[in-house]
Amino acid sequence: MSSTEPRVPWHQSLRWRLSLTFVLLLAILLAIAGGIEYSLLRQAVISSRAQTLTATFTDARSLVRRLEQVRTQHHRGPLSATGLAHDLVDQIALARISAVVVAPDLQVLASARPGNPPGPQVLPGAGVTLSPRSVLLAAAQFDTRGAPTLISTPSTNSLVMVFPLATASGVDLGAVELAEPAGPIDQQLGTSALVLALGSVAVLLLVLLTSLLLTARSLRPLRRLTATAEALGGGDLSQRSGLPPRRDEVGVLAGVFDEMAASVERTVRLREEAERQMRQFIADASHELRTPLTVIKGYLEVLQRGGGADAETMAKALPTMSEQAERMRHLVADLLTLARADARRTIHLTLVDLAKFLDEFLDERPGPLERELAAGLTALADPDALLTVCGNLQNNAERHGEGRTIRWSTQVEDDMIGFTCSDQGPGIDPQDLPHVFERFYRAGAARSRQDGGSGLGLAIVQSLVEAQGGRVRVDSALGQGATFTVMLRRAKASDWTSPPV
Repeated sequence: MSSTEPRVPWHQSLRWRLSLTFVLLLAILLAIAGGIEYSLLRQAVISSRAQTLTATFTDARSLVRRLEQVRTQHHRGPLSATGLAHDLVDQIALARISAVVVAPDLQVLASARPGNPPGPQVLPGAGVTLSPRSVLLAAAQFDTRGAPTLISTPSTNSLVMVFPLATASGVDLGAVELAEPAGPIDQQLGTSALVLALGSVAVLLLVLLTSLLLTARSLRPLRRLTATAEALGGGDLSQRSGLPPRRDEVGVLAGVFDEMAASVERTVRLREEAERQMRQFIADASHELRTPLTVIKGYLEVLQRGGGADAETMAKALPTMSEQAERMRHLVADLLTLARADARRTIHLTLVDLAKFLDEFLDERPGPLERELAAGLTALADPDALLTVCGNLQNNAERHGEGRTIRWSTQVEDDMIGFTCSDQGPGIDPQDLPHVFERFYRAGAARSRQDGGSGLGLAIVQSLVEAQGGRVRVDSALGQGATFTVMLRRAKASDWTSPPV
């Protein structure tokens, strides 16, 4: 088997394409899962910070309300809205959270940001609200709390929440906006996203390597099939994949491939054998035709040189030439019969009553005959081809039976029926038995050219019988004659469209 494999560019390799396709699908799934996980994490972080902002606002509001109650108890009078707003933002700024209080008409009442050092400080731009106007109006006029929102500005990113604000006695003061830098949130989310990305890349690389190893192992049988196909293409028809039986698609492919290779080998071997036989046949036919032609040509040359004036020469030449011409005619006729049988163009199957057919055939043959024919056996055969078969078998038996009785009988084997023709001649040598149906084959002196045969009779028998879907065999031993058995297809009920011949 060839050890070399055709080089395939890696980007066209089935191994890489399968692996990269799997990795791509996995990458898409990981991206979707990572996106969902990142979104859930972002919501969880924002929700956690929103709870912190809410708790900070609640604590600061509670503290301011307690201070307001203390002032009321000491009859100092309530603080103004601006004073309450300033106290509130100061308390919130202590928690390092920026705060802006707006009146119901969205006018800023107070604002503060965490300072450095820690403490509430009113810094430049502290009074600018970040939330949309609609959110502020909803909180200041309709007591609607704003959802936690990440808002980006040119200078910073902030997490912002808006709360409705009222005094301890229930007087609406407006709304308060709390904001804290979103840097920690962004940093936490960025770290999580980086971990997810690095983890996904690591998983994809690991999956790619594993997939390459697994696909290389899975595709190993295909490489063996490729090498086997190359060897077959190179002319070594005995090569097979040799893969162990498997129940998957590759196993099925290997089995079909080996069956195909075996079929190709059988077809090529049969073709080679047929070509060899054809060459041998042409050579034998040429030789058989050359002999009578040589004899005729020799006598013609004698006659041309004046031998025709000699009555004795003419008396010897004309019968010999006629005999050789007749021999050529028989040979050509046998060749045509054999060619038609091989082509199977003249075979027309019909129902044939074997006992009746053989009786009619044997009634026209001279010589001692013995019959043992069972009635009721109907074969599916061609009467004309069957007549040629019986005639050749009878001629063969007469030629080699030494004038003794020739026995004909019917036979039944499983779903086939047929007949035998037995002579009591010298028999056939065991080494010649496998070749008796070969064209132009003659078994020793007992079956020589001088016996009048062309060497095609039994070959015609075999070809005609097989063309009818039957088979023929010979049984013989030296000194015990020869028995030829012809088996044909037995007619079924579905074949009865007309009475048998």
